Formats: sequence, structure tokens, C-alpha cells
Amino acid sequence: MCTRTTRCYWFGGPGWQKVLCYRCVCFLSVLFVLGVVVLLPAPVECGCRRLVQKPCEAICVRPNALNRRLTLGTRPDYGEDAGNVSFPLVSSDVWTCELRIVVIMPANTSVEASLPRVRPVLEKAEDFIRREGIFPADVAIRWIPFDDRCEQARATVMAMDGTGSDYCGHLILGPSCDFALAPVARIARYIYNDGIPVITGAGYTFDFEEPKTHCENEFHMLFRTGLVSFKRMAFFMIELIRHFNWNRVVYFYDRHSYYNVAGPQTGHLLMNTMAEFFRHENITYSPFSTDSARTNFTESLKEKVGLSYATVAAGSRAARLLMTSTGIEASSDECSKELSRVCIVW
Repeated sequence: MCTRTTRCYWFGGPGWQKVLCYRCVCFLSVLFVLGVVVLLPAPVECGCRRLVQKPCEAICVRPNALNRRLTLGTRPDYGEDAGNVSFPLVSSDVWTCELRIVVIMPANTSVEASLPRVRPVLEKAEDFIRREGIFPADVAIRWIPFDDRCEQARATVMAMDGTGSDYCGHLILGPSCDFALAPVARIARYIYNDGIPVITGAGYTFDFEEPKTHCENEFHMLFRTGLVSFKRMAFFMIELIRHFNWNRVVYFYDRHSYYNVAGPQTGHLLMNTMAEFFRHENITYSPFSTDSARTNFTESLKEKVGLSYATVAAGSRAARLLMTSTGIEASSDECSKELSRVCIVW
């Protein structure tokens, strides 16, 4: 109910006193309230599908809510994974907090980011955050390792196992192979009600750098921590090609090269990224897999390159064979005469 008030000078002058003291003040107040209600953004729901939250999804729970018995100063029985847990002392009348991190990486040390190499680093990282007080002292960290062997199907199953009832992980670390990472990063938005974050130092292919702000985005829950990607390498090559005014490229690549970087077919993934951005820049390119030329590599190079392309030697076996088989001396003087053509050897 509107009542007359003497505070009428907050809007207008003395001439407006009768209006402001009576109806206008109430009317403006109602408009203000309605404006706030109408203009407020609609509530935003987390997660990409509605699911019933499982009790184990919480990091902190009461001991009597756990399905295992805890006694003062003891650790729960996790079987083989018991050694991967750092536990504070707990009592029956306090909350028990545990962060479960699912680590999905190959056990094969041929890959740089493999379990035997990464686990000591994770232990040192945990020691550091404990020592510096970055992480609450009463929160246990449990590492749950899985060997995905750089296989897509196996990595997917490992992600499902790590987030199932037996482990109920809060975070996925890895995979470190691009082919294995793709399916895990795709399904992560549909695990639990709010999804599960996937943090990796891999994800070199350009698809992993696409926008991830909405549920509709393919890799919505993926976080890349690496500074280098194939997209950045492609930008570097484009800048180099533009600098010398080249416009045609022959791209020699080994499909299975650099396995230690991103697992199987790293060379093929790099070539796909290069090709994607060469098309954007209207650079004519011709890919050639050296896998198909293993029986007669020299003849294949002569047929593919011939004398139509100047060469930039990359210091590899393919570059040396290319120079000798085509009869082209790849000196800087001769390259400068053929600035419209370049052969990239990877």
C-alpha cells in the first residue's frame, strides 16, 4: 500500500512534490522490482544431462555414509590400490574427505607421458601442495591408475570403470594418446549429473582446440594443459610459406612417426592438421605417405616430386634421399629461384 511521505525530492524538484509523494514513487518502485525480476538471467543448469547424484560423487561424506568401515587412524581396504592413497586420521564424528583421481595412460614407456614416468611426478606434486598448504590437510588424495595401451576402446572402458561404483572418480587425468583421448573426452560431459573434467597434456590435433563452452561442443569437459599443438605447428609453417611467397606444397610424412609424442599415427594426425589449415589459407598441398613407398622409396620420390619442386631439407632420411634422387641441390640460392614451390619433409 502506498502512503504519503515527505521524502519527495529524490527525483525531480519541488514542483513534482505532489506526484512523487503519492503515486509516482510507488509506481517507480514497482517498475524497478519488475525490471530486476525480468532482466535477471535465467538459471543455468550444470551438466549436459539430468542424473540422480550418487553419494560417492561428493568429496566429503560422513563416515557412516560410506560403504566401508573406518576406524581411528586406519585406512580403508582398497586392495591393490591401497598404496596409492594418502590418508589423514579420521574419527567417527567428523567428515571424511577424499579426492579420487583416475589416471588413464599407457604403461608402455615408449610414450613420453606413460604411467611409470608420470606417477613419480604426481607424487612429487602432491608432496609440494601438502608442504605449501595449497590443499586442505584433511583431504586424502587417491590415485587410480589404468593402462589404456593407447587404445580407443580400452581407454573408454577404463573411463567408465574409473567413474563407476567401485571407484567413483572425481577427475580424469589423461589419456596421453590422441586416439585414446578422443572418446574419453567426448563421453565425459555425460558422466554424472555435472560431467567429469578431463585434464591432459596431450590433445595435439586441432579438433581438441575447438570451443568447449557449451554442452553441444564435442569436447566440453576437456582441459588441455600443453603449450604446443599441431595447430600451432601449422601456423608456423604457414607463416614460413607466406614469408617466401610459396603457394604449393608436397607434404611427405610417415604415418606412424613420433609415436612417443601422441601414440599411434601421430604423423598422420599432424598431416591432417596441416592440411586443414593449408586449405584455409588457399595453399595447394599434396600429401604423400612414405609408408606406401617403403619398397622403392627413391623411385616414389622421383615420381612425386621430380623437378617441379624446390626442396627444403629437414635433416631427415627422406630429405637426403629426396635431394639425391631428384638431382636437385637444395642450396639457398637455388631455393630462392623457385620461391613458388616447396617440399616439406616430416
